[in-house]
Amino acid sequence: MLQKDISDRIWITRYLMVIGIVVLHLPVYQSLSSVGVNGAFDYFKAFFAHGVFRATVPVLTVMSGYLLFRSGLDRQYLSLLKSKTNSLLIPLLIWNLPLALIVFVLQKYQLGSHSFSVKLYPIEGLSWLNAVTGLHGTPVNYPLNFLRDLFAVSLLAPVLGLLLRRSPYVGLALVMLVYFFNLDGPFVIRNSMLVSFYLGGLAYTQNWDLAALDRYAPVLLALFLASCAMIVLLKIQNREWFRLISPFLVWPSMAMLMGTAPGRFLLENSRSSFFTFLAHGPILLLLWFVFQKWLSGFPYMAYWFAAPVLTVYGCILFSGCTKKWFPRITAFALGGR
Repeated sequence: MLQKDISDRIWITRYLMVIGIVVLHLPVYQSLSSVGVNGAFDYFKAFFAHGVFRATVPVLTVMSGYLLFRSGLDRQYLSLLKSKTNSLLIPLLIWNLPLALIVFVLQKYQLGSHSFSVKLYPIEGLSWLNAVTGLHGTPVNYPLNFLRDLFAVSLLAPVLGLLLRRSPYVGLALVMLVYFFNLDGPFVIRNSMLVSFYLGGLAYTQNWDLAALDRYAPVLLALFLASCAMIVLLKIQNREWFRLISPFLVWPSMAMLMGTAPGRFLLENSRSSFFTFLAHGPILLLLWFVFQKWLSGFPYMAYWFAAPVLTVYGCILFSGCTKKWFPRITAFALGGR
């Protein structure tokens, strides 16, 4: 069993990262190069969208790698395949297909003017396959491309496990080469996840002390925030270095939340984290439609601040109701969670 404080910190960190992903996906996307065009609020928004919450995927991937190799599933390939199909692939399909059907109807009958990232009418097999699975690009429920890549790197776990248990740091060098030269091609679209996943496995197999950096948490948090500010102020386009180092800055910083009121809130509601992750994309889009149609007289920052709060609390409420009233269906849709 994991030590309780480490287990609690994983739950807290996971949920905070999911909330960060909600903020990250708020429309409308603004490129880093155009920050400042609309005033000072651009910089505030970009600090989170291009800085702070760009750490979410690396942190979640490192934790996923740690937990997978800790479970030993890399040594049981059929069990690994079954587990990840249930926990990742099935939710990916279930939470994309209904939205794909809605987008199809909207595009077929030209309802609304929103430009979706996928074209589903007229029907083309490859377009639909990608929309539902994210096979070669962003799925219709766009945040779920994370599940697609996490499923892909999980399939590589037996090979990575051999490296981790026999030549862990030679394996790290090989994984870095694969990442740097993109040797995995389209198999892992966001291929920095391969490195993050391996680092999580390294933390487990090498028995790293997960609290070793806690004493430096304030300094590391300051360094993390300074890096985010530098990215925005200098408009640094290549942020690969940030993806690789951010877990080492964020994880110790989470120790500062333990025992605090925000930490208790995150821990108490952390069971709704995966539901929030799966549902937030369509909810944010719906709230954006409402804002544009009926609340356009309010400043954009009203939407930017209100939408994440409504999404997070709405998901807490709705996930609790569905788990209570439809436990089996909800468990299946959430990959057994």
